[in-house]
Amino acid sequence: MDKLNRGLHVICFVVMVALASAPLFAASEWQLVHSSDRLTVERRDYKGSDLDEIRGVLRLDASLNAVMALLKDASFNEQWVYRSGGARVLQEMGYPEAYVYGIVDAPFPMVDRDTVVRFDFKQDPVTREITIGIINFPQFAPEADGLVRVPDFGGFWHLRPLTDQGVMVTYQVYGDPGGWIPVWMANRAAVLSVQNTLENMQAAVVNYEGSQSRYVKELDSAE
Repeated sequence: MDKLNRGLHVICFVVMVALASAPLFAASEWQLVHSSDRLTVERRDYKGSDLDEIRGVLRLDASLNAVMALLKDASFNEQWVYRSGGARVLQEMGYPEAYVYGIVDAPFPMVDRDTVVRFDFKQDPVTREITIGIINFPQFAPEADGLVRVPDFGGFWHLRPLTDQGVMVTYQVYGDPGGWIPVWMANRAAVLSVQNTLENMQAAVVNYEGSQSRYVKELDSAE
């Protein structure tokens, strides 16, 4: 009996070591779900859950400052972000950090959602590449009547300037929409959100650059 117990202890110890040394969530491979001349959209499992993480990569014909100006203007968000019900800045901590409230215009019969996130802006001084982290802060603002607060949302924008004055844009996000939504519907909505937002972005940055040309030129001259 002692030998049997010792053997069981050794087996349990080996299993525990193996579990401790293994990653909690192995990142799955990206799977292509949409491809066009300038845009690709991919999905993968998010942290072992049934929800997907989505990544879109788009080549834009625009200056880096024009793209940044578009992304930082919350009031213009509703003009191009897919199913946006509007957005506003709650608090800014100088240029590199802003808390933003947004509404998601969910399709019937779903209830509209709202989000509260912090955007963190960082730029590499050598490559000029910009990363905008998206961090969830659902408790930063009171919940609104008639809306479902998104409990988990995050990701990033990455802007890489190209030698021909274009910008390679990467938009990667994950999220739990909250409330009761079938998983397949939530994952489909996530793909459509990234795909349509990025498809709208080229026209949006052109329109924004034209309507806000003075602001964009001021950014250009500040470099």
